[in-house]
Amino acid sequence: RPHSQGQGVTNYTAGKPAYGFSTATTEFDDALIARGIVTFEQAMIAKGASPSEARRLAELNEGKDNCLQSGLSGNFDNDGSTIQHLGDGHDELSEASSQDDDDEQFLTRYRQSRIDDMKKGRKQEYGDVIPISRPDWNREVNEASRNGLWVVVNLTRSSSSLSISHDEVCDKIEEISQELAEKFVDIKFVSIPCTSAIENWPPENLPSLFCYRYGKMQHQLIGVDSFGGAGVNSGRLEWRLAVLQILETELGEDPRPEKVNNIKSDRVGSQFGGAMSSLATRRSHDNDDDYDGVD
Repeated sequence: RPHSQGQGVTNYTAGKPAYGFSTATTEFDDALIARGIVTFEQAMIAKGASPSEARRLAELNEGKDNCLQSGLSGNFDNDGSTIQHLGDGHDELSEASSQDDDDEQFLTRYRQSRIDDMKKGRKQEYGDVIPISRPDWNREVNEASRNGLWVVVNLTRSSSSLSISHDEVCDKIEEISQELAEKFVDIKFVSIPCTSAIENWPPENLPSLFCYRYGKMQHQLIGVDSFGGAGVNSGRLEWRLAVLQILETELGEDPRPEKVNNIKSDRVGSQFGGAMSSLATRRSHDNDDDYDGVD
C-alpha cells in the first residue's frame, strides 16, 4: 500500500480524497487503471486532488497517451514513411490469452484484499459524532469495535447537572468530541444521553467517555478532572486520548488549560470513589466490576 502525507486509506470518492495531493501513480494505481477498475481521474482524487484538478490532469494524461500511441503506431523509415510489420497473429493471440489469465489473477487478489480490508475495518471513515440509543449499543459499540476499531462513547448530560459552570464543561466536551471526530476519521465517536446508557448515572460523574476496542471497554474518563480540569480544550482531550494510545497526536506536550471560572469538582466521582475522577484504565479481563448495563 502506498504511503503519503494524507490521512486514512485510499478512497476513490470525489468528496473524500484520502491522501495529500501527489500526481505520481503507483504500480497498483496503474494496474487498477489498466484493468478499468478506476479511472486516472479517480486515482488523482484518491491522492488529494480536487475534482476539477483531477479532470484537468486526466485530460493532460489522455493527451500524452494519444501522442504516445501515435508515435508507436508504426516505425518510420528515413524518408518519413511508415513501415508496417505484419505477422500471422499467433503471438498476439498468445499474449492476449496470457493477459486474460493475469487479469483474472489480479482481480481475484484485488477482491480478496478489499474483503480483508473491510473485515479489519480499515475502509470505514467516520468524521462525525453518531448519536445512538441504548438498543443500538451492542451493534454500534461492542460489535463495531470487535475487529480493532476504537469506539469512543460520550455520555452526555440528560438535563442540568450540578451547576451552570459544570454544565458548560459537559457541553464543551460535546463540542470537542465533534472536533476530534472530524480530525481523526478512523476513530468512531458516538454519543448517548447518560441516563439512557446507564439508568441513574450520577451527574457528578459527567463528563464521561468510555473507550471500546475488541468488543470491550478498554479505558474510561470519568469526571471533570480526568479531562484535564474545567479548562479542558480540544488539545488537552486529544493529549489524554493519545496517552491511552487511542489516537496518534502531533502535540509535543499537554496543552495549557483555558482560563475559566472555577467549578466545584469535589463531588466528582463520589459514587465510585475519588479514584474515578482520575484517568482510569479498563482492561478486557475486568469483568467483575463492570457497570450495570454496560458491556
